[in-house]
Amino acid sequence: MPLTKLGIALSKLDVVVDVPEDVQLLGIPKGPINLQRLIYWHVCKMYYRPEYSLDEMSHVNFDWFAPAYCHRQSPEEVRKWCEEVGLDVRSMKVEEAGITTEAVRTV
Repeated sequence: MPLTKLGIALSKLDVVVDVPEDVQLLGIPKGPINLQRLIYWHVCKMYYRPEYSLDEMSHVNFDWFAPAYCHRQSPEEVRKWCEEVGLDVRSMKVEEAGITTEAVRTV
């Protein structure tokens, strides 16, 4: 819960950091980024989404740190699975948090 509340506080600051150059060591790209997102994506997961309740955000934060076993799929694996079940991938968004895929059944 404290981690979630810290994420909320950072987001409410509504501060944009202009990263002057890529920080390759941490995977931080050059350019403007919201302070909460900068910390979330590159330092420590403190999920924040204004339309979520405190409990919902805490659940997401818990999920980042609690799993004893975790596996990330590659875009290639997801495409292969879709192909195997007859789905045509229309879009795929790959982020650190995971892969969001839109696919339709081909006729």
